[in-house]
Amino acid sequence: MGVGRVKQDQVNENVKEIVDCLNLSPLEGEGGMFRRTYEGTLNEKGQLIYSAIYYLLTEQSFSHMHKLDTDEIYHYYMGDQLELLILYPDGTSEVKVLGTDLTKGGVPQFRVPAGCWQGSRIALGGVYSYSLVGTTMAPAYRDEEYVHGDCETLCKMYPHAADKIRERCGSTKAL
Repeated sequence: MGVGRVKQDQVNENVKEIVDCLNLSPLEGEGGMFRRTYEGTLNEKGQLIYSAIYYLLTEQSFSHMHKLDTDEIYHYYMGDQLELLILYPDGTSEVKVLGTDLTKGGVPQFRVPAGCWQGSRIALGGVYSYSLVGTTMAPAYRDEEYVHGDCETLCKMYPHAADKIRERCGSTKAL
């Protein structure tokens, strides 16, 4: 058995252990694995005041481009750094790296503003082949606020980011 195969077997075992220990499930449509960990009480409108999740991506998965009505705050936990592509309403974009390699631009926490398109994937060149992060939203995430991005429409709106958009669109996998 080659060294590459041993490494891949270890990666698969690590990912399985994370999924089992954190009781993660596939996040249908968006991709990756997740579990809602906390919810706040109800506000005067009957909405939960906040929510938090664990979110796991591997080299074989990505977070499909999507938009939310609420700010989403990302928190890095472990594994490889995560690349967040953010498409702003004014037509600009940026790639933010979530992680602890501060000398290479990583940040352990980042807020994606409400109304921005976003999608993520693990950063290339890592050693773990997965990234475990969390997100927090206030008010809490609601399914009806999720807008699934159309690849070609977004590429036309943000032609300077088309390659990065295509990396975060299409059929998604849990792992």
